[in-house]
Amino acid sequence: MWNINLKLLHTFLLAAEHESFRKAAQESNRSPSAVSMQVRGLEEQIGVQLFRRTPQKVLLTPEGRILFEQAKRALQEVQSGLDLLTEAAQSRSRHIQMACVPTLATGWLPNILATFKIRHPNTQVQLMELPTGPMLELLRRRDVEFGVGPQIHGMEDFEFEPILEDPLYACVPPVFDEGQSSVCFADLVDKPTIMLSKSTAVRGLIDDTLETLGIHLDVPFEVQQATTAMALAASGLGIAIVPRVALVQAGVQQFRMVPISNHVGLRQVGLITARGPILRPNTERLITLIRTSLAQLR
Repeated sequence: MWNINLKLLHTFLLAAEHESFRKAAQESNRSPSAVSMQVRGLEEQIGVQLFRRTPQKVLLTPEGRILFEQAKRALQEVQSGLDLLTEAAQSRSRHIQMACVPTLATGWLPNILATFKIRHPNTQVQLMELPTGPMLELLRRRDVEFGVGPQIHGMEDFEFEPILEDPLYACVPPVFDEGQSSVCFADLVDKPTIMLSKSTAVRGLIDDTLETLGIHLDVPFEVQQATTAMALAASGLGIAIVPRVALVQAGVQQFRMVPISNHVGLRQVGLITARGPILRPNTERLITLIRTSLAQLR
């Protein structure tokens, strides 16, 4: 079986189509002598004469005509296959799969994605909104390319790039407002407190701090989303404790946003990726935009 490279066949096809080694040389940026030598080498390799040479032009022999028809069809199919692969790769590069914790997904992320869409209108973003724990499982299975969320325990197998520290705030409705510029957990002992679910990273941080301080809070309402917690606070049902990044969702609400002054271990919010995979260019562009946008919240 002959081992003939595609470049050699391409040179042969050019010479056959133009009936000229010189014109084939011009189109392929080679010298006429180089084209002649390549064709001669091909003829020697397969053992037949492919061209009948005349002073004016070169003409295909019957054997050369057979090779021309077959080689042209074969190279067209190869090119068609390469085009399909390129199209598939471009389609994948335009599709980004990411995950984000709800407090960011409903707060800061929409403006970031709007900017990204203006810059890259043909890119499709699939967004999964879920806490950091389930996000890590999606990253492990490669169901998403990256995530945005707080650092938690059990992230040793992942890359975490911190972007900002996210302090806690109390959403204090008028009925419980004593006018402080800041509050500590001890100030909330005799007041109803609205907390996020124990499945959230911020709740774990709060519970660890309360245990260290030996403080027990009255929690009549426990919710999954920060928006719900703030809505309950706006209705006067209690004081909601939420991370600062959630406050962008507050809008005009019937409560005052007061920082919590306890020395709570500030949670780090950042980019989370699985170790190893190389991210596609459009994914890298979105990550860069998220990184620079969230860094402005510091």
